[in-house]
Parts: sequence; structure tokens; C-alpha cells
Amino acid sequence: MAEQQHPTLNPWRTGLEVVGLTVLALVISIVGGVAFIVPVLVLGFDVAATAVLVGLTAAGQVGLLVVGYAFVRRRRMEVPFATPSRAQWRTIAVGVVVALLAAIGFSTLLTRLNLVPESVIGETAAVDPTFLLGLAVLSVLLVAPAEELLFRGAIQGRLRQSVGPVPAIAIASLLFGSIHVANYTGKVAPILATSLLLAVIGAIFGTLYERTGNLAVPIVVHAAYNVVLLVTAFVAS
Repeated sequence: MAEQQHPTLNPWRTGLEVVGLTVLALVISIVGGVAFIVPVLVLGFDVAATAVLVGLTAAGQVGLLVVGYAFVRRRRMEVPFATPSRAQWRTIAVGVVVALLAAIGFSTLLTRLNLVPESVIGETAAVDPTFLLGLAVLSVLLVAPAEELLFRGAIQGRLRQSVGPVPAIAIASLLFGSIHVANYTGKVAPILATSLLLAVIGAIFGTLYERTGNLAVPIVVHAAYNVVLLVTAFVAS
């Protein structure tokens, strides 16, 4: 992506800025979830119902979307977004395959090392597998756009201005992995290992963004990746 570094941006200050942005996004996401669940409780709906849980997830993702968009606007950052070209669709196809193969390989390794954490999503899906289909739809409509705007468009974009593309991809990917820690329970080591797996997947998304200069590319790859995993889990349930 042809965007020059800003020599006046202090790398350490920029690093603290994006870490703070990640924390802020997490806080706003939680606030959004609370704002959604309080009326549900007041109206007497079952908070464990699949529709409610999908709605709760959506509310949290809206928080990420709002924070990412607000940061990009405030910093007047250019985040290129366009309908993928024919060549970019080929890149998308390759990206989905690479991400899935990386996930399968890394997951196999974690299983052999006995580093697989308990999954909040898995526990919910065990009660009602249709929750997975709800998340698949939500991944296309909201999860992928929100997370890619925040972590690739805003965070990776800001870091690129200060430290260049490779460190930007690495740091943004680690932050991407860290924000998913809340999806898992159990011992610390398996949770951290899974967070690292997600960071690797995030690095694939980040590399696609840098190579194509089009945020739509990692959004589509992210959405397709999630859908394949979620639908596969549903079929296997």
C-alpha cells in the first residue's frame, strides 16, 4: 500500500495510542452489550435465547465499528474501500484457503499440545447449534466489517504511518488476537495460545490489506473464513 510514513509520529506514542484504542473499543463494546441486555431483562425475555445472544454479540460489534470509524475520521486517515477487482477476487480466494489451512494446522498443533481452551461460543452452541448460523450471518453483515475497519483500517493504518507496514501488521494482529481472549475460559496457557493463533490469522488479513490496498479484501476473507468455520461446526454438531 503506497502510504508514506510520518517521521514526526513517535513510534512509542503511536503504540500506546493504538493499545489505548483497543482498550477503548473493548470498553465501548461492553457498554453496548449492557445497553442491549438491560431492556431484554426489563422486558422479561430469556437472556439465554439464541436470538438474544446473537443480538448481544451484534451490540458489541457495533461498539467496535463506532470506535474504528470515529478514530479514522478524527485522524483524517485514508482507508481505501472499493468493490474488489477480478485480480483481487483471486487474491481473496487464495487468502481464504491460506487462512483456513493456517487455522487447521495451528489448531491441530494446539490439540496435540493439549492447549485447547474452553470456548464460550462452543458452550452456547452445544445448547442450540443454530447459534452458529446466527453468528455466520452476523460475521458477513457486521463482525468482519467492524473488526477489519478497527484493526486493519484504523490500527494497522495508524501504525503504518509511524513504523512501516511489517511492524504495523504484527502489532495490529497481536491486538486483534488479544481482543478475542474473552471468548475463551479455562487455563491461561491455552487461552494465550489460541490468541496467538488468531493473531496469525489476523496477520494474513493484514497482509492482504497491505498487498491490495483495499479494505474490502480482508473483510471478504474474514467473513468467508468465519462462515466456513461456523457452518462446518454446525454441520458437525
